[in-house]
Order: sequence, then C-alpha cells, then structure tokens
Amino acid sequence: MKTQTINFRDFMENKWRKPAVYSMPVYSFGFTWASFFHMTPEMTGAYLLVSVVGLTAILSNVFENHFASQGADHIADIISKAASVLLPTTFFAFILLFLWRLMA
Repeated sequence: MKTQTINFRDFMENKWRKPAVYSMPVYSFGFTWASFFHMTPEMTGAYLLVSVVGLTAILSNVFENHFASQGADHIADIISKAASVLLPTTFFAFILLFLWRLMA
C-alpha cells in the first residue's frame, strides 16, 4: 500500500488533487441554411401551422395589452373575443391543410 504525503497548505487550498481527465467524443454534422429550408411539403405545412398560430397568439396578446393599457377596454375586449374564435379556427384550418397535403 502506497502512502501519500500532502503539504497542509496545499491540502487547505485544495491544490493537492490532480484534476480528473475526462474524454468526451465530439460529434459534428453539417448544417447549412439551404439544407434547413429544403424540406418536404409536409414539413413546410407543419412549420406554417406552428408559425401562423403562434404569431396570431402573440400579436393578439400584444394588441390586447396595448389597448387595455391605453384605456380602450372595449377594443381590448373585441380583440380578446376575436382571438378566442380566431386561434382555434386557424389551428384547425391549418391542421386540415396539413392533413390534406399529407394525403395528396
């Protein structure tokens, strides 16, 4: 059995340990914008679905908060009611468009 002698000052400063060396494999892959935007029509429909529904939700919230903070509560209420109808409508319309393109 081997005994190791450690200087007290090094022990207190935690300098006596040798750092452990970890090896980790590095994986690389090629990414270009052309390969990102070159997708099938099904994926284009899915990205369009997420983008339109998300943008509709964000813009309706921004406009509703803007008009509510300006004191135009009736306009904010109209936007809120329109969003409660528009969001499900756009979602289901783009789902149907996506499924239609998938079947064609």
